[in-house]
Amino acid sequence: MMMVHAPGVFGTELVVANRVGGAGAAALAYAQSRPRDGHTILLVTQSHLLTILQGKSPVKYDEFVALARATADPQVLMVGKNSPIKTAQDLIAAGKTRKLKAGVTHIGSVDHLSLLGFARKAGLQALTAVPFRGGGDIVINIVSGNLDVGMLNYAEAESQLKAGDARALLVLTPQRMKVLPDVPSAKDLGIDADYSTVRGFVTLKGVPEDRLKILEDGLIKAMRGQMYATYIDTSGQAADSVAGRAVWQAQLDSFYAEGESELKALGMAK
Repeated sequence: MMMVHAPGVFGTELVVANRVGGAGAAALAYAQSRPRDGHTILLVTQSHLLTILQGKSPVKYDEFVALARATADPQVLMVGKNSPIKTAQDLIAAGKTRKLKAGVTHIGSVDHLSLLGFARKAGLQALTAVPFRGGGDIVINIVSGNLDVGMLNYAEAESQLKAGDARALLVLTPQRMKVLPDVPSAKDLGIDADYSTVRGFVTLKGVPEDRLKILEDGLIKAMRGQMYATYIDTSGQAADSVAGRAVWQAQLDSFYAEGESELKALGMAK
């Protein structure tokens, strides 16, 4: 959707070069093969950082130069409507007395590491992570009662939440979500947790500073277009999901450090 506005901002079409495979490794390898002149940018998620941490990428993290963040989609803990766990306080109390079964997309994924970080900060017992192929499968299993809790983004369970088949308990960011105004944030409960699914643009070290500024300003302007702004709003994200280099770089640095710690604990870091 941002691409609709990009030609008018940059004065030229942005060509999408899909490089799929290896949890981002193929895209990272392609970027490394290109001149570092500002004409190649990458759309990355935390998964690309996890690929680097697991030694599966030719690119090192210190080569990343943040340009602009595109999304910050909060992680939300959810249960089925028939769950005996009715509130975030119930969840925390239960998690301190027994191991809860929690749905994640796969072991070592962004949501799995977010779950581990939250459990540690909230003083819970180690949760039993149950991996699934995607968020849709997690939703099915919390609604059916096969899981105690699921780690999801709002859009993944929007229809079930609106139908009353699923219940959101806790937003794992400092702020509440506009689409879930009655659901507490981690900060509301005194928990220092900030976990979102983030996506944003980076390039690799070596691009001249003046070109970095052009890219940052242009990407942000393109993402301020009405179509993209509507997407951000309807998916439950805050308007400040779109952010510049400083905010995006700090968030990448923070996730990389915490991801390294969590993957080492799982024996998955190289």
